[in-house]
Amino acid sequence: MLQVPLEIAFHNIASSEQAEREIRARVADLEKLYDRLVSCRVRIDQRARDRTGTIPPVVHIGLGIPGRSDLVVSHEPEHLLRKYRHPDLHKAINEAFRIAERQLLDLKQQRNGRTKASDHDA
Repeated sequence: MLQVPLEIAFHNIASSEQAEREIRARVADLEKLYDRLVSCRVRIDQRARDRTGTIPPVVHIGLGIPGRSDLVVSHEPEHLLRKYRHPDLHKAINEAFRIAERQLLDLKQQRNGRTKASDHDA
């Protein structure tokens, strides 16, 4: 369980209850995946809009993990524009959390690998 309450901030974009619910559910999934999380900050930032309004928001996720610097995940709007025909807030949230999950799994594997290696050295 997070030791610091989840922080969700919207910048240059209207806050959305649906987005907040989605973020809270995804953070709960991250906590199940990696039980050492102590904090999570999510910032949704609408940097700019082109004439058609198709520039998707950027989702930044900062994860606090004991004994190391925060794990920070974000993606550039161009990434979503390449991946999706019509990127939106929902897709931006999903993509950021997909990246966070992958990084936490990698970290967990490294941690477990180190633990196993040190057990063999004893």
